[in-house]
Amino acid sequence: MHAFSSSRSIIKDIFQSHGFAVRLCEYRLQKQWKALVGEVVASHTWPVRVKFRKLYVAVDNSVWLHQLRYLKTTLMENIQAQMEELHLEDIIFRIGEIPEPREDDADGDTEQTAISPDLEKTAGEYTQSVTDDELRDSLTKVIARALSPRRPSK
Repeated sequence: MHAFSSSRSIIKDIFQSHGFAVRLCEYRLQKQWKALVGEVVASHTWPVRVKFRKLYVAVDNSVWLHQLRYLKTTLMENIQAQMEELHLEDIIFRIGEIPEPREDDADGDTEQTAISPDLEKTAGEYTQSVTDDELRDSLTKVIARALSPRRPSK
């Protein structure tokens, strides 16, 4: 074993040990959802979470729920091709609320709620050993967002 670990391996270990990797994948999946499944399907669905290698998707009505069962294999292939790190085994479709599309979502920060000082402090504790200021600030924001409660349903 080397006396020094690369910052990349340290960050990867922190993300995996604290469950941030899955939350980050969920976030990326939600940001890319329309591109992954197409505009029509995306307007009736929303990726809610990934748990135990299963993607849980909210569907706005029973007609679409039924139709998506026929598209499941194709959707799974498209998602896996773009997001190989997920290693999905299944997609579970359930009736649920779909968030309204956001026109102002060009910047990733618009979707986030305010981060509490306590969460920012906790996230800062995880990144205090990172020497690069810009990288440390970015990681602190990402970790704080991952720790923050999910946005409320509309």
